[in-house]
This record gives sequence, structure tokens and C-alpha cells, in this order.
Amino acid sequence: MLKSLNISDFAVISRLQIEFGSGLNLLTGETGSGKSIIVDALGLLLGNRASPEQIRTGEEVALVEGIFEPPLEKVKVLGEHLSEVGVQLDDDDELLVRREINLRGRSRIFINDQQVTIRTLRALQPFLVEIHGQGEQRALLSLQSQMDLLDSFAGSLALRERVMEAFSGWQSSKKALRQLEQELVNRERDTELLQFQLTEIESVGPSAGEDEELQAERKLLAHAERVLQLGAGAYEALYEDDESLLARLSTIRRQLEELAEIDKRVAPLLSTLESGVVALTDVSDALRTYGTGIEVSPGRLAEVENRLAVLDKLKHKYKTDLRGVVKIQDELSERLSGLTNLSAREQSLRESLRKAQAKYREAAQLLTEKRRAAAPELERRMMADLSHVALEQARFIVRIETVKEEREEAAVDAAEADEQAFGGSFFTARGADSVEFLLSANPGETPRPLARIASGGELSRLMLTLRTAAAAQPTAFEETCGTVVFDEIDVGIGGRAAEAVGRRLKMLAQARQVLCVTHQAQIARFADQHFVVEKAIEGGRTITRAKKLSADERVGELSRMIGGSEDLETTRETARWLLANADLQPQRTGRRRGQTKS
Repeated sequence: MLKSLNISDFAVISRLQIEFGSGLNLLTGETGSGKSIIVDALGLLLGNRASPEQIRTGEEVALVEGIFEPPLEKVKVLGEHLSEVGVQLDDDDELLVRREINLRGRSRIFINDQQVTIRTLRALQPFLVEIHGQGEQRALLSLQSQMDLLDSFAGSLALRERVMEAFSGWQSSKKALRQLEQELVNRERDTELLQFQLTEIESVGPSAGEDEELQAERKLLAHAERVLQLGAGAYEALYEDDESLLARLSTIRRQLEELAEIDKRVAPLLSTLESGVVALTDVSDALRTYGTGIEVSPGRLAEVENRLAVLDKLKHKYKTDLRGVVKIQDELSERLSGLTNLSAREQSLRESLRKAQAKYREAAQLLTEKRRAAAPELERRMMADLSHVALEQARFIVRIETVKEEREEAAVDAAEADEQAFGGSFFTARGADSVEFLLSANPGETPRPLARIASGGELSRLMLTLRTAAAAQPTAFEETCGTVVFDEIDVGIGGRAAEAVGRRLKMLAQARQVLCVTHQAQIARFADQHFVVEKAIEGGRTITRAKKLSADERVGELSRMIGGSEDLETTRETARWLLANADLQPQRTGRRRGQTKS
């Protein structure tokens, strides 16, 4: 639950701190006093959009800070979520959430003093608070919202996640098969092209580096005569001639040997000379056989030139070097092999599609069964509860349409269409059903969709009744927040209807902490904690304050709400009676941590 809210320099609020309690927390005050601003500030802690315009005039930073105590059954999962972003829960499992807004439009967010992203903050909202303002009540007209409410009541949100995953797998298999079918359509054309290209390369039979070897051979063949001439000349100069270099070195070596016998310092020179003679002897041996295999062959030179021309043509066509051409040859062979095996792949993909479709249908059928099983109970609960909010003559119907067996094939073909559609004519990520709530508010009227007939006041009471019904479900504790906020739920109602709404809020507050902004004394009478929000002028500036009321102060506030003045004894007497008769003596369905009996 929300334990406290601290607001600084936000809108017309300079400094404001509110300590909330369990049960029903009511905010009242004159129109324009700033009650909804407090709700807006709380919305920032749940990830709502921030704007520099929300900063109090003359200030640079607005701050909103809240301390939350999450429901016991959600502490473990919440802790796992937070640990992924480096945030640890305190020993008492409390969360301190702080958000700062500066004039540059930047927002900083901290959870237990660890800075986090807006995405992390929004991910925490399902664990903490849900806010229902007039916009949220209008959202009840959405078929998607109605399906969400039914699934929440049925405890089937986890099953619906399974359906969505199965749907995604089904669509992936279907996409893969369609791509393959397109390949099959183009197979003949593609096969001919690939086969032509592969044959063209295979007929040449290139090998990596072949062109480099041929270019070296071409150079040698083009200068064969000169090469043989140079090799032979070098060999003769080294060895064959009478005055060859090795013969002369032999004479020099003998001279140094004689000199070394006289002067030992010459010995190293002799050693160096002998090494040189050995090296030159190796050179002469190599040159002696160098010309072997080299011949002047115009025919071979023409062959090499022709081969290089063919290889150059391939390289030019495929815009790569010879190694690249060889790689392309392997790729063409692989693709051609893949095309010839398309039939086998098609069979495999069709089998995968069949399994994915069967998995989706199985999960969707289970979801349909849970929805259909829960719908009558929701109708019964709503019919009973609507009588307590001045809609005792109302008829509430949950209409579920499921794609018929004979339409399944058409539904399957259309399944990849807009997932947001809820017409029931095809399968979607949310199952094979369309869900719609129907209402007849008055006797003799045919039940019709809410969007066609429900007034603002009726929507407010419907939303509250649906929430109360969900709170009574054992599964609801697993799928709802610890705190629910109703901002001006009393719009469009008064008198006995407001009294009934107050009672339902009180009942809902037995299971969950409730914060409610109201203008109706008939609702405010049921508060466990009653706060009055006031606007005042200090130092020429407008400020908003909130004060928790004592028992006697509550009499004055209810008197003001009833008759416009808190001093008239008649209205004060009425206020005392309202407070004295606000005990529901309800049948309790369970309590959350931190809540006490009223």
C-alpha cells in the first residue's frame, strides 16, 4: 500500500506531506483546491509523463516522493524484478520511489536511492498502484478493456500470456512457410539461373591462387631466352671460365692460408673467405641446373595467355578476385542443393506449422473455457452488486463470441491480420473470442453495448462494481495492485447512488487500500482516513495544503459538503448522523499486510 506521499514545488503545491493508512482514504475539498493534483503527482511515481510546466512558478525543480509497502504475495516477484536493475528491497520490504523534474525537461528517478529508468518505473506499476480517473472509466467502453476485466476476474491472465506466446510461434511458422512457398513459385526460374551460373564457373574450373601462378609462368615464358642466357652466363662467370670467380677465390684462399701461418691475426679472415666460397659454390650448383625445364615455347605461352583471359572474364563478371569466384561457386552449389530440397523443407515446415497451430488452438480453447465458466459468475456478482449502487433494475450481460468450427479455416487464413481487432471473425493473440459487456439500466430495455447507453455516472458505478467483484476473487490478489485510486468516481451521481458507491468503496477497502477523491458527503462518510485539501494565499502566492481530519473536523467538512457551510447546525446534525451510521459490519474476504479491521 501507499504509506506516504511527499510533494514539493509541484503545480500549486509548495510543500505537502500526507501519511496514508489502510482501508479507505478520502480526499475532499472545494472544487479547484488541488485534489486531482495530488493524484497527478502520484501518477508521476507510476511512470506518467513529466513536463517542466508541472514545476511550481519560480522554482527550478519539482519533487515527488512516495513510500510503498507492496502486497506480501508480490514481494518475491518484485524483488526479482528490482534485482535485475541493481535495486534491493529494504529489510522491511518498503520501496522509496522519488522523481525529480527540472526546467530543462529532464526527469531523474530513484528507487531506494538507486537511479533507474522510466521503463523500470513503469514496470513496477502493476505491483504498486492502479489509478482510475474519468479517462479510465471511459476506457471501460473499450472491448479490449472489457476482455482484460473478464480475464482478470477469471484468473486467466497467465493463460492468456500462453496464448499470446503460442500465437507468436504460430505466426512465425506461418511466415516461414509462406517464404518457402514463394521460393517454390520462383524455383524453376531460380534453378535455371543458378544452374547456368554454376555450369559457367565449373566449366572453367578455377582454383584459388591459380591466376597468380599463371601470371608468374607467363612472365617466365615471355622472357625464356633471356632467362636461359642470364643463367648460363652467371654460371660460367662463377665456375666454368678459366678465370672464373671461384678459381680466383681458390688462389686467394691459398695465399691467406700461407699468410695465416706467419700471422695468426689473418685466421679469421680466412674463415670468412671460406664461408663465402661455400655460399658461392651453392649458387653455382643451383645455376648449373637452373635452365632445366625452361624452354622457349610459344605454344605454352599462348595457352597461359588464354587461360588468364578466361579467368579474368569470370573475375570481371562476378566483380571479385579468383578466390571470391571459387567462394561464389560453393554458394551457388549450396543454393541449388537447397532448391532441390525445397519439397522436403516444405513438408517439415508444414508439420511445424501444424504443431504450432495445434498448440495455439489448445491454449485458446482453454482460455475460452475459462472465460465462459467465469462469465455467468461475473454476471451474477454484478447483478447482485449493482443493486447496491442504485442500479437494482439493471441487467448486466457478458457476451462471448467464439470463432465457429466451420469458420476456422477462414479464421486461420486471416489470423495474421490486425491483432487489435476483436470482431470474433478470426484468431488473435488474445484468443478465439470477442468479449463485450452489455447493460440494460432500466426495466424493459434490451441490453446493449456500454458504449451506446452508459452515462458517466453509470460508468463510474460499473467500474467500481467490477473492481469490487474482482477483489472478492481468490485469484484477484495475484493479479491486482495493493492500492487502487479513484479520482472523482462520483461524477454524474448523487443521493442514494452516491451512498451506494460509498458502501462499495468501503467494501473494496477491506481487501485493498483505496484512495478516493470525492465531492459527495455520502461517500466521504465511509472514510477510514479523511483528508481535506485546501487552497490558500500566502505571500501573494497560491498554495495547496492537505490535512487529516479529526472526528469533530470531519463533522464540519461533511456539513460543508452537504449544505455549503460547516457552521449550520442542521447540516452538522446531518453530518453526525451520516458518520454514526457508516458502519457496514461487512463479511470480510481477507486483508493485506498493514491493514486492520475497521
